Amino acid sequence: MALLVVLFLTVAFVPFAASNSEGDALHAFRRSLSDPDNVLQSWDPTLVSPCTCFHVTCDKDNHVTKIDLGNSNLSGHLVPELGMLEHLQYLEL
Repeated sequence: MALLVVLFLTVAFVPFAASNSEGDALHAFRRSLSDPDNVLQSWDPTLVSPCTCFHVTCDKDNHVTKIDLGNSNLSGHLVPELGMLEHLQYLEL
């Protein structure tokens, strides 16, 4: 019975872990940036979906398609984790 419960919990929560990989990518990007005006404060790594973050646009399937950070007074560098945003079509810095 215990094995069945563990199996159920593993299967039930796998989609949530996978769906937050885009949020993890945005959080890694945020950590690499200097943000003196705090424009990225809504990029909370505990959110289930990054689609509620300011400056982020998602498609109907909740995949990040656009990040618009133009004129945001940011500095820093791009991180490899941005490659996890497989549906990203537009990135303005």
